[in-house]
Amino acid sequence: MKLESISKSTLQNLSTRAENLTQRPRYIRQRKQTMYKLTCEHFFTLMLVLGLLAPLSSSMAETSRISSHSVGSNSSFALELGERVIVVLKDGSEVIGELIEEDDDSISVKSVFGVTSIETSRIESVIRGPEVDRREFAKREKSANRRGSAKAFIDLGKWATQRGLTDRARDAFERALTLESENEEARIGLGWGQTSEGEWKTPSEVASLMKKGWSLDAGKLSPPLQGRSGNPPVSPPVTPPVVKNPKPPQGGTPESVLERLSPEQLERRKRELERRKNNREKFEEKKRREYEGVPWSQRSVIKSRNWIIECNSTPEVARTYQWIMEALSSTLNKFFKSKEVRSQKPLVKIYRNHEEFMLKTGMGGGVGGFYQPSSQNVTAYHGTFGLTGTTYTVLAHEGTHAFQGKKMPNMGNYPNWYIEGMAVYFGDGSKLDYKKKKLVTGLIPRDRLFHIQEKIRDNKHTPLSKLGGLPRNRFSGTHYADSWAVMHFLINGPESKKGQRFLAEYWVMGEKRRVAQRQFNQLAEKYFDSVSEMEKVWQEYVLSLKPDPAGEVENDRFSSMDFMFSIERPGEDWKYLLEDIEDRDLVLLRKGDTRNEIRVRLLSKSDETQSPQDWIDNDLLPAMRKKYDKVQQTKGELGGLAAYVLEFEDRAPAPPAEKKEEEAKEESDAGSRKIQDPPKSPDDVKKQPEKEPFKPLKHRSYILVGVSNAYELRGSFEAMEFPSLIQDLEWVADSFEKILRNRW
Repeated sequence: MKLESISKSTLQNLSTRAENLTQRPRYIRQRKQTMYKLTCEHFFTLMLVLGLLAPLSSSMAETSRISSHSVGSNSSFALELGERVIVVLKDGSEVIGELIEEDDDSISVKSVFGVTSIETSRIESVIRGPEVDRREFAKREKSANRRGSAKAFIDLGKWATQRGLTDRARDAFERALTLESENEEARIGLGWGQTSEGEWKTPSEVASLMKKGWSLDAGKLSPPLQGRSGNPPVSPPVTPPVVKNPKPPQGGTPESVLERLSPEQLERRKRELERRKNNREKFEEKKRREYEGVPWSQRSVIKSRNWIIECNSTPEVARTYQWIMEALSSTLNKFFKSKEVRSQKPLVKIYRNHEEFMLKTGMGGGVGGFYQPSSQNVTAYHGTFGLTGTTYTVLAHEGTHAFQGKKMPNMGNYPNWYIEGMAVYFGDGSKLDYKKKKLVTGLIPRDRLFHIQEKIRDNKHTPLSKLGGLPRNRFSGTHYADSWAVMHFLINGPESKKGQRFLAEYWVMGEKRRVAQRQFNQLAEKYFDSVSEMEKVWQEYVLSLKPDPAGEVENDRFSSMDFMFSIERPGEDWKYLLEDIEDRDLVLLRKGDTRNEIRVRLLSKSDETQSPQDWIDNDLLPAMRKKYDKVQQTKGELGGLAAYVLEFEDRAPAPPAEKKEEEAKEESDAGSRKIQDPPKSPDDVKKQPEKEPFKPLKHRSYILVGVSNAYELRGSFEAMEFPSLIQDLEWVADSFEKILRNRW
């Protein structure tokens, strides 16, 4: 057959037949693998001879680019590094993220939850192209709907804008605007503009003004220059100020740290870094096996005394969760000795990783687990939430609800302060004793403590005279701190014996009927004279509490097993302070009696699906610029791990506003006097104390970002001493070590 004699329809038939061959069902490919291979080879050889392979290959490549890439006899997917893909596994689960490595045996995908290495034999298909963004948007939209805040939809809109999903970004910003009609970010995202007088213009009005020469930049409208036509001239670029301080390290150990080490110390440090590297590799390999686990059909099923555990991570992980749940039951039975009203054992389902949990349950990235009252089941996943959250805290919280469901005839008889306060007390306020395999309770969760203390000081907490009867539809996230504080006061407070009897009687009351504020008041009068007296004692107790130390000091090193890090002080002139801390501080170092300090803090990410760079750009940096001056960003390392580095200075306090009304009133009063007071002599005039001049501190922060939290190592030094003390901060940053241990 001559090349010229092949018709267009014949070419289309050949192309269709070639695609059908590559799309045949798996069982046919397996049964006739040899015949299929020969047929394909002969077909493509013929096409190459006829000179038709190029257009055919181009057509097939375009088809695969916008659709899923099914696994055939060739294990290579021909993906591009950095490409965003959805990997569909043979068991039905999916992994979405950025491709970072591919070989004949496996591919590695990086998502916000870490790097997942997947064997090729487990992969059903790989989805590429626009479908990835569409499906990821659907997941993020579901998470935003659950959060239900304007901030959630603004984050969704920004993400969609970055992906070029203009219509969906507009929908997200409009949803944010319906939740907060005055939200500036939502307006800017929709194309609104604000004049220098503060007046907002709608997108159509902005478009009309821009036709007249106005300009729009980050939501700010600027009029055209007077006396000139056309567009205003572009201002020359502003040269950034020269930073005289030494730049943060761009990788490796800072020279200032190495200069302080002797040859013996350098050799010892080399061995230490090698040990860290080997331990990290072993730990990561172990975690990889745990997260890969097995398909759910091959899960471990363990029937213990009080629970049924189903887990498709490794058998070792499943057994660990067994003793955790039994330790929880043992602890709860000591506090609440009621008989069981349901004989069925609650089922605890623990998926091998976060992706599978979201796929099987439909939950978003911010959900760690849940309890179903109808079935008494608890569902969670094996893993960690950011840098500190663990499956243990979820199981302890939701397991407490399962315990309540097994013991309480009707959980609906009890108000939320009692149900949730108990769950937070045993969830956030406990930890595992690994050696004795039991729970340690009565601990003080930092976030809950700082939250309730701030509310009490600002008189914004819910008083006990209302908390006991607060309806469920008015019980929100902020009331978890109030409820925990009452539960902690009754179990561990100065009148703990009375408090525990209070809780026991409250439980018995709810076994027969619904309990509310009246029953709370009755018990308050019985054990604390009155609810107002109980409120007074409770507030004094809560305000006197301090968080439990985050870790312990041994020689020069501070280690925190709960928060999984350790640091080393740069010298004996730096002293560890474990109690003189505020808010999110975990450990504080201070040099003598000066203001020079080094601290490790814990920061929160409100959106677990947000990438580290987006969180830095959209959340952290704007907040820093509102509070500090000269904020600059670079990159460096914290303990050998890639970190963001910020430098900034304290902002001078704003001058006090002039009190015009008070001055006018004083002048009016003076004018109405019939007899003027005689002028005071210079000796009678008291000299006002001179205010000390403002002395700003200069700061540098190393920030290591996780999924829902971030570590911050911050040095705060007198501006004149910053160049010399920065070496001490570099020493601590270089000594920072993440403790590698399973955090259940």
